[in-house]
This record gives sequence, structure tokens and C-alpha cells, in this order.
Amino acid sequence: MRYRTKALIIGTAIGAAVGAILALTSSDGYDEASSAENPIAALGPGDYFQLGISILTLARQFGSMLKRV
Repeated sequence: MRYRTKALIIGTAIGAAVGAILALTSSDGYDEASSAENPIAALGPGDYFQLGISILTLARQFGSMLKRV
């Protein structure tokens, strides 16, 4: 298997695992029956923009770590 293909498969698996962990963490303590407002609906566009910038920053830092090795 080529290096790039292997890296993409590993990256996809790690990304899915991290996404699942974040989903479990964010949904912890949320009960649909008792909550009047959905917490995800309360997020605004700025919150999503900030999350996107944070993810891109993390990816850039990870890439720079790999280039130092």
C-alpha cells in the first residue's frame, strides 16, 4: 500500500474516532424530554466559524510537527 493511501486511511479512522468522542462529550447530560431548547440550535454562525478556524489551526500545527521529524 502506498504511503499516501495509508496516511489517508489512518487519518480518516482517527478523525472518525475523535468526532465520535466529541459527540459523546457534547451530548453528555443532554436529555431531549427535559430540555426546552436544543443546544445545537442555540449555536450561531460565529460559533461554527470559530470551530472551523480552530480545526484548521490544529491541522496546521499537526502538519508542522510532522515536518520537523
